[in-house]
Amino acid sequence: MHYKQKHIYIGVDLHKKTHTAVVINCWNEKLGEITFENKPAAFDELITYVKQFKSRGMTPVYGLEDVGGYGRSLAVYLLENKQQVKEVNSALSYAERQSYPTTQKSDSWDAECVARILLNKLDILPEANPQDVYWTIGQLVTRRNGLVKGLIS
Repeated sequence: MHYKQKHIYIGVDLHKKTHTAVVINCWNEKLGEITFENKPAAFDELITYVKQFKSRGMTPVYGLEDVGGYGRSLAVYLLENKQQVKEVNSALSYAERQSYPTTQKSDSWDAECVARILLNKLDILPEANPQDVYWTIGQLVTRRNGLVKGLIS
């Protein structure tokens, strides 16, 4: 059995309010799709949904484009729950989306493209490693900009 047959692949399209996840197998067959809120209380819903596609001995692998921004809390949650999480470069998923004769643009299709990249480039994608220092600096910069705008107005 090829090692890629031992996984199911979950590509997640990340947004501010909701995330969309698509589950595929090693033959690029779409098994399912779920949209859930971008808040830690809803992340259990994703793990529960993915469990229904796991056969014995299979491991889920999650692919997220942005582990520093909108996907940071999901990446941290998945890593804390001992899930395998890979970081997918957005340029790769964009190229995957553009490689089809009829280009589509939907959250579902974007998530499926992330899952396909995850499957095809599993060996070379880096493990997700959300850096708290960059997130903290981003929060401080946003806060500072808000204060400056408030003082100028």
